[in-house]
Amino acid sequence: MSRYQMAFLGVGLAVVAALSAPAPSLRAQAQFAPIQTHALNGGVYWIEGGVGSNAGVVIGKDGVIVIDAKQTPESGKAVMAEVAKLTPKPVTHVIITHSNLDHVDGLPGFPKGLTIIAQENCKQQMEHPRNNPQNIDLSGYIPSKTVAKKESMTIDGVRFVLLHFAPAHTSGDLIIYLPDQKIAFTGDITVMRRPYPLIHLEDEGSSAGWIESMKGIVALNADTFVPGHDGTQTKAELQQRLANTAARREKIKELVAQGKSLPEIKKEFGEAVAPPAGGGPGFPTFTDVVYKELSKT
Repeated sequence: MSRYQMAFLGVGLAVVAALSAPAPSLRAQAQFAPIQTHALNGGVYWIEGGVGSNAGVVIGKDGVIVIDAKQTPESGKAVMAEVAKLTPKPVTHVIITHSNLDHVDGLPGFPKGLTIIAQENCKQQMEHPRNNPQNIDLSGYIPSKTVAKKESMTIDGVRFVLLHFAPAHTSGDLIIYLPDQKIAFTGDITVMRRPYPLIHLEDEGSSAGWIESMKGIVALNADTFVPGHDGTQTKAELQQRLANTAARREKIKELVAQGKSLPEIKKEFGEAVAPPAGGGPGFPTFTDVVYKELSKT
């Protein structure tokens, strides 16, 4: 499955249908939820709506740092318009949580010459995308600064801690932690649209790395967690998600050790064994991913 298909499936069937045209327009975009900006604290906001992921906004002393860029240039421009409503200060930095197109393909809606920060594997994935059906040119928006594991920095007077614990949703995940505001932007690691996490094996994600990453996230001294999609989360919600996922992975591990096949394991959990009828879109389930990892098939 292509990167395009994988990312679009993550934001639902409506996104797939609306973006089947060669060039998404503002008219097509209108059927999506309207752009809305929500205040957190300490000059930090998060933006939902439009096409693609949530975006974060951090207002610094003289400029603005944006977290994730949404999916189309039009939605990227909509983020810029929301920033202009909050402050006359210019956007100077964009920090990317991972390489899925619903987080990066809005970058051409931003001015060129920005400092773009990402995890080093994310940069490689942006340089060599498997598929670019929208023909969006990211050549002027490849990250100019990368992070390997952890880096603390002050941008325009605001303290950031950028963290990569392990490959999780992808191999290029980056958590953006604001220690003074006690806020963490967690990308798609913590998205809860499925009973268990979505792992992109084609982007070298890992279920074991997801658990390691979630342990790192819940250990942060943060009160508010902003995922890549949907509303803000509490530490208690993430702790429960971690516990449930770790237990499910351990059970799959036990069944694999017993020599159970993937269909047998899925039946054990009451999961559908066959793909959706009619060839409808769908990601591999958490069970699919863990079985493939543990059985090396």
